[in-house]
Amino acid sequence: MKSFFRQRAFTLVELMVTLTIMSFALLASAPYLSDWTYSRQIKDAQSKLLRAYGLAKSLAVRNPAGAQSNDPAAGLKLETVGSDLFLYVCKGDPDSAACDGADTTGVLVWKADFPSAIKLNLGTNIWANLATATTDTTLAINNRGFPTSGKLNTYKLSRGGDANDVFGPLP
Repeated sequence: MKSFFRQRAFTLVELMVTLTIMSFALLASAPYLSDWTYSRQIKDAQSKLLRAYGLAKSLAVRNPAGAQSNDPAAGLKLETVGSDLFLYVCKGDPDSAACDGADTTGVLVWKADFPSAIKLNLGTNIWANLATATTDTTLAINNRGFPTSGKLNTYKLSRGGDANDVFGPLP
């Protein structure tokens, strides 16, 4: 007599072959996933840098600190806190002690965390790299909206290799 209820299942060999094929597919896609992650970090850093620069520039032109001539009216500060990087926009001189994450004087206008693995170059100067950063770095802007420390009109963001580098003019 024939059995009407026939059991169907995967054999151990079929399961192992399927897992092997899936693991090869995952290993083959890993470099593309890391490249996508690096690209996302660069785009995030670029967005934050351009937003901070635009905000600092418009704040400097409004000149709430009453800066004269080529004195800093506003600025950017990249601060290293432990293993984290923070980007600040401050009224007045960004080198002042009040321009930090614990500001209680109203000098700090905007704050964002900056991807710590990103290297940022402004002009020809390396502005920040967590691996070598020991001091905070600033960019002061005068009341006409120009950097007080010479003509820094370009930026470059990178994170290992040149494939994901982003560069362009500061607006």
